Amino acid sequence: MLTHLLVWMVLFVPPIQQSQTDSLKTVVEQTDNDSIKASGLYNLSKIYYPYDQDSAILFATEAKEISHAMNFRKMEANSLNIIGVSYLIKAEYEKALSTHFEALGIRETLQDTVGMIESTMNLGNIYYRLNDPEKAVLQYHEALALAQQINHERAMSLLFNNLGSFYRDRWLAFKDGNDFTLAKDYLEKSLTLKETLQDNRGIINTLSQLGELYYESGEKAKGIEMVEKSLEYSEELNDIEGRLSSLGTLSDYYRDEQSLSKSLAYAKEAYELAEKTESYYQISIAASRMSNLSALNKDFENAYEFQLIHRASKDSVFNDSRQKIRDELEIQYESEKKELENQKLTQDQALAELTITRKNELLWIFISVGLLLLGLAWHQRKINQKLRIAHHKLEETNQKVQLQNNQIQEQAAQLKTSNKELKKANKFREKLFSIISHDLRTPFASLNNSLDLWQEGELSLTEMNYILSNIATNTRSASILLSNLLTWARTQMSSEKVEKTEVALAELITENQQLFAKQLDQKELTLHNEIPAEVTLHTDRDRLRFILRNILSNSIKFTPDGGEITVSIDPDHPTAILIKDSGIGMSQAQIDSLFNKKQYSSVGTNGEQGTGIGLMLCKDFADSIGAKITVSSQAGRSTTFRVEI
Repeated sequence: MLTHLLVWMVLFVPPIQQSQTDSLKTVVEQTDNDSIKASGLYNLSKIYYPYDQDSAILFATEAKEISHAMNFRKMEANSLNIIGVSYLIKAEYEKALSTHFEALGIRETLQDTVGMIESTMNLGNIYYRLNDPEKAVLQYHEALALAQQINHERAMSLLFNNLGSFYRDRWLAFKDGNDFTLAKDYLEKSLTLKETLQDNRGIINTLSQLGELYYESGEKAKGIEMVEKSLEYSEELNDIEGRLSSLGTLSDYYRDEQSLSKSLAYAKEAYELAEKTESYYQISIAASRMSNLSALNKDFENAYEFQLIHRASKDSVFNDSRQKIRDELEIQYESEKKELENQKLTQDQALAELTITRKNELLWIFISVGLLLLGLAWHQRKINQKLRIAHHKLEETNQKVQLQNNQIQEQAAQLKTSNKELKKANKFREKLFSIISHDLRTPFASLNNSLDLWQEGELSLTEMNYILSNIATNTRSASILLSNLLTWARTQMSSEKVEKTEVALAELITENQQLFAKQLDQKELTLHNEIPAEVTLHTDRDRLRFILRNILSNSIKFTPDGGEITVSIDPDHPTAILIKDSGIGMSQAQIDSLFNKKQYSSVGTNGEQGTGIGLMLCKDFADSIGAKITVSSQAGRSTTFRVEI
């Protein structure tokens, strides 16, 4: 992932920014000039977006609406840009995309080249976050062309860095020499521009990436030199994050170079710096590194002590995160409760004052009438007139009080709805954590054990090949879990709804058949697609594809070599899909637990590993599209899954 896209969230406003915030709020509250108000709201959103995206979106939205009403298009586009960036930080990518496209449209109309560069680059950042690097790199190239047209060096330095990061990541994944050349050229261009612009913080990032690129390519001395330069800049700027990153990287590199003393020295400096930050997250990372290096140095006492520190810090990070969430919710609830109480108190006081005023007026009326009864009839008439006015005002006041009471009830209802949504979100989070803590821990624990054995270096070639095979299997298992988990988690979010269309079923089966072509060939399995080409189903295509993919994967896993898998339509039900295999079958107890969240994965006929959650997630997807999954099986002979839409 691109380094410049990382955003560190903070829970406080720096004193200087707080002063600016207060001044801007005063200007916004006191001015009657819409132009000044829009500008003030926009500047407030710029201050808030790094650490409080919801407030930034609120201020920027109001600035956008005022600017739109004034036909102040440039300010409207700038406000949309802040909203889009805030949504990106919050990981609400669909909203971020639509907002940046809207801003880009306005900037293209205005022929605002600098704004177009900004919007196009932000769209690239969103696509990169969405794991669509090809679209991201197209946006970066388009933004770079615009920046080069106007010789905008600052934008060019950022875009060169983004493109260099893209090709660096691709080179690390595929080791294509052309990708390495492109990554090096772009990053060196970015470094040259940043040095010209004296962008020292940007230089730190680019040097770190170049160092990794050179080191991984075999030019280890040059890679270390780049990281050491990055460390020097970090120390000059007192950039704590940069120093910690560079120290950790240098420690890892010298460890790989068998220079344990230098590796320990850098690791120790990183640990001492992490302690000064009082960040459990940084202390956890630094302590883990010190523990591993101490073990390599045969200093097992320190290795044990640092391992204890690592675990304690890691637990503190998790507990602090949960505590902060609880504290924030409690503060929000108490604030809203106090606001409602204050409103009620204000209304009660107003009512009491009106009651006293009315009593005083009535008393004055009676005294006036008693004193002026004789000969002052005309004055009595005037007093009656005043009474009618007072009564009218009292009725208006009562109406206002009733309106405020209604508003209080509406707010209470909204708070109740928010609490329901929060409970729903907590249930989703607990379910997600449950899946991750059980199913993701198993492959990674196995992977760590394999790596520990490998690192001891006392294994034969045959044993090392076996361990590497285990590593590949566990990695593939973890990858399948993450893919399933991310697909399921995305559908749990409110941003993704069920979208039903006419789905060509035979085409969907063929698509999955091509996906599993390698596994089918390896086990010499035959997959018969007996779905007629004209058969279509009205359902959500992506969710049905997920269900069929996991069922087919299960059939392949438990069908012995040379077996058959048949996909057909139930002759008695034209919207029911049958997936039958010649596998090992299941007992009734196994069938009953298939879709249970406590189901554990079994090893396939060729030792294939699973995650244990694929069919459970299929059940969630089936429920979401109104489908029903049933299973019948003969132990030792076959299994048939029936998906009824």
